[in-house]
Formats: sequence, structure tokens, C-alpha cells
Amino acid sequence: MTSQVTDVLETVQSFVAKGYNREYRVKDGNLVDLDLGSTLDPCALRIDAALRLESGSDAEDASNIYAIIDPATGHKGLLIDAFDVFDEMCHRDLSERLVAHRETVPAGDQDVPSKHGLRKVYKSEFDRDPERYVVRQGFPDFPACPFGGAFSILGFDTAEQSYVWLVTSIIQDSRLIRTPYQGEHVIGDE
Repeated sequence: MTSQVTDVLETVQSFVAKGYNREYRVKDGNLVDLDLGSTLDPCALRIDAALRLESGSDAEDASNIYAIIDPATGHKGLLIDAFDVFDEMCHRDLSERLVAHRETVPAGDQDVPSKHGLRKVYKSEFDRDPERYVVRQGFPDFPACPFGGAFSILGFDTAEQSYVWLVTSIIQDSRLIRTPYQGEHVIGDE
């Protein structure tokens, strides 16, 4: 699989073509099958592939894709960690299972100025004006997610008033302001 990997979207599409058509998400530290609304047992999961796609200098941007089978139901699905944050969000037993055999490969989008249709903001740009960018959580006006489903978080450029793709190193930066959706009165994150 890794010799063919060039991009997150292509990788997801190749897994979907192999029958990994369920969408799994991390909620409250647990892995959940979105269609069933049920929590999967992390000790029983079979992880068929765990890929970390890195790009930029010093792995400045990374995404993880996990191809998972739930033996209890026989369902095959994907857990997509587009922002490389699940290690911190999962309960320890789930996190350890996910990263145990994760393979790191170059993503092939090192010099691409956009990702998933959004302008890509690199750490050097963020460092020049860190207060300009925020990460929005749960906003209803997020653009469509190319994997299906929806984004749960997304970068926002307060100067341009537009959504942007913040590289992983920015998402992990303690200076980044996190803005949860609090209703229709949040405008511009100023």
C-alpha cells in the first residue's frame, strides 16, 4: 500500500474501494461507529492498516488513516485523523492500538499551497501573526469535507474571514486559540 500513497484523499478512496465504507470517529475518547452510534471495543478491533502521511519540513503537517474491522459486527471502516490529534483525544488503550504498527510515509504534497480546497497555512506564516488564526470547533458553515461526513474542527483566518488548512504543527501550538461554536452570534472570531 505505501508505495502507492501520495495523498490522503487518494488513500481514503483506495480503502473505500476495498470495502472500508463505515465511518468511525473518536467521541469522548472512544471509537464510535457513526452509522450505528455504538462504541467499538478497542481490545477487539482488528487494525488492517495504520498510515501516517507526513509533509512539510520536520513533518510540519500530518494526517493519519486507520483501516479497521470490528469483529463484533464484521463491519469495515475508516478512522481519519486529518489533523494528527487523535493520540491526545483517545483513551490510552485505543491510542496504543492505533499507533502500534503505524507506518509513516511522505504524503507528496510538500509544496502544495492548498489542501482539500483550503489555503494551507504553514508554521512560518502563523509565527508572524499567531493571533490572526483560530481553530473553530463545530461550526455549521464549514465547507464540505472531501472524505464525506463533516469536519469537526477547521482553521480560520480572521483577517481574510475565510477557512484555511492549518498544518499539524499549528494545531498543536499552545498559542492557537480554539473557538467552539456558541450559536449564530459568533462572527469573525475577533
